[in-house]
Amino acid sequence: MATPSDLVTLTMLKAWLNIPAASADDAALGVLITQISRKMITQTNRNSLVPKAFTETLDGSGKTALMLRNYPVTSLTSLAVDGVSIPLAPSVTSNGYVLEQPDQEPPGQRQTLSLRGSCFNRGVQNVSISYVAGYQVAAEAAVAAATVVAQQPYGHWVSDLGVKNAATGAALTKVATGTAPLSGQYALTDQTKTQGGYVFAAGDAGLAVLLSYGFVPADLAQAAMEWAAERYKYRDRIGMQSKSLGGQETTSFAISDTPKFIKDAVQQYTCVTQF
Repeated sequence: MATPSDLVTLTMLKAWLNIPAASADDAALGVLITQISRKMITQTNRNSLVPKAFTETLDGSGKTALMLRNYPVTSLTSLAVDGVSIPLAPSVTSNGYVLEQPDQEPPGQRQTLSLRGSCFNRGVQNVSISYVAGYQVAAEAAVAAATVVAQQPYGHWVSDLGVKNAATGAALTKVATGTAPLSGQYALTDQTKTQGGYVFAAGDAGLAVLLSYGFVPADLAQAAMEWAAERYKYRDRIGMQSKSLGGQETTSFAISDTPKFIKDAVQQYTCVTQF
């Protein structure tokens, strides 16, 4: 079964391996995808790459700025220093917190959280921050139809973050997959068949809408898929470092813990700053 942290889908991996749709290896491949994905995320020194809510409790440094561990940060829910709530600075001259805007394209950089009119007072575990971080596309313009597929410009769709009426900003109500939506509602397609597909009511056809969704960066998904494919093939040559073919040709196999092409892909997403 797929988990929220999986960097590649079973359908994508099977297509890469040229495995038929109906396969006895589906369960094994699913486990392999999850194991590879978790290892890659661990190597980035981050908790998650897809949109997720986090709460951090930090030591105050006496400075006016700090960096959050997870990124890109898309919203900050609450901030308190010594138990005192700090609001968002409403203007460039007002006191409060200011969160650096995330980079539009992955991999992006960690963001700075700054305070105007105060500082993160020195203390032990006296700074509490709740926020949402992860790669997402926000407010992608689309026109409602029987089925609309998200553009997914930076990587494949992994989670729905809501749909809004572009004219009014009102949120459409999500109904269960397989349920025919009424006007003002939407549903997701079967994601094993149409990744990132949205279904709208016939009465809403032509309505301008805004789609928001989480995604996995394409280069990381490709690396995860290739690594999972390599490990899948490894079961046919467990422990084998090389193979001679009739004494005329020798084939060598890569047996390193993490292949170089994986390290190169992961490196640019790795959080290296000390906390």
